[in-house]
Amino acid sequence: MKIFTFLFLIISFQIQAQVKDSLVTGTFNNLQMNEFVTQLESQTSYHFYYKSADFDSLKINFSVTDQALPAVLTMAFKGSSFKFAIDGEHVFLSSNKTIKTELPADFFASASSSPQIEKEEVEMAANTEVKTIRATLENKLYTIGRKSGNLSGTATLSGSVRNIKSGEPVAGSSVYIEKPRIGTSTDQYGYYSITIPKGSNVLHIKGAGMKERKHQIIIYGDGKLNVELQDQVFALKEVVISAERAANVTRVQLGVEKLTIQNIKQIPAVFGEADIIKAVLTLPGVKSVGEASSGFNVRGGSTDQNLILFNDATIYNPAHFFGFFSAFNPEVVKDITLYKSSIPSKYGGRLSSVLDISTREGNKKKFSGSAGIGLLTSRLNIEGPLIKDRTSVIIGGRTTYSNWLLDLLPKQYNNSRASFYDLNLGINH
Repeated sequence: MKIFTFLFLIISFQIQAQVKDSLVTGTFNNLQMNEFVTQLESQTSYHFYYKSADFDSLKINFSVTDQALPAVLTMAFKGSSFKFAIDGEHVFLSSNKTIKTELPADFFASASSSPQIEKEEVEMAANTEVKTIRATLENKLYTIGRKSGNLSGTATLSGSVRNIKSGEPVAGSSVYIEKPRIGTSTDQYGYYSITIPKGSNVLHIKGAGMKERKHQIIIYGDGKLNVELQDQVFALKEVVISAERAANVTRVQLGVEKLTIQNIKQIPAVFGEADIIKAVLTLPGVKSVGEASSGFNVRGGSTDQNLILFNDATIYNPAHFFGFFSAFNPEVVKDITLYKSSIPSKYGGRLSSVLDISTREGNKKKFSGSAGIGLLTSRLNIEGPLIKDRTSVIIGGRTTYSNWLLDLLPKQYNNSRASFYDLNLGINH
């Protein structure tokens, strides 16, 4: 009888001790999830598994005294979409998803009676094998150091970072935690060492050309953690390169230079306005006649040996304002073609060159416009459809207000006046 009473008291004491170990007491004031979990793990024998990124917005504010863990978690998640499940001493936390720790009673019976479903599940598992392995590694909780109730202070975590396929070290990889922001990088042999606060942390590992890896860790003391990274392959869209293939195949034409208005506008210009003639001077074999002249010489020829065409109309004076401005409005020009040799017969018999300037047709979809203002000139351009998708019109005009500059000259010179304006109108059908 005495022996029975003694054993009963021992068993009762152990049960009370276990119950007491599972009870939680504390005041939680505006705690983040990792801090809350650290306190729960220090008071109980439970281990928590969760994705910290899903709980960034959760703040814990309540107090309890000798409450069981399920009741504490219910109070913490009250009014939110967070769920928890307990399996032995393992606690699983999730967001918007209910975790089942046990299989349904008829699970195996229904599986055996439905071979087609089983086959589909096996195929799906095979297709998602890589994703499942990666998710398992990222959600797994790594315990570093010998477990203890003291989680104050810091601990040093060290290890290596290697390529999962070749096993070679990944030098220069970043190893860090975000809260607080502490990080380091691996040396030439792939080794790292980082000192971080004790408790729950999310360890980020990044390497050049490698997929980022995240590890859930709870660190009680100094320890090691080796990491393997996978190669990251970037899928690029196809690139098609073509440049007037038909023209190059049908014939080989020498001595021809072609510039689009986009190329011309990239050339620095005086007063910020693109100049067609100055752009021609940048081509090989073309030289300027003089500083204040708009003419140009091609391969040693004179100025009068050049033919300048503007939409097949001959231009005899391609300059405004004593040669400082081109006579061609860049807002209506599409492209230019300079023939320095092998000039087609349709252009006549000019000895040096032919400069053929083509204008834009105008927008056949909708009306649009542009305007510009400078120190000496202003311009306005309007284009749009007269008949949608069939007929378009484009109007461009420029003018100058340079008299204020002449007024700065001495009186014996400022009696003169100089200005210009031009207007371009084009209709295409």
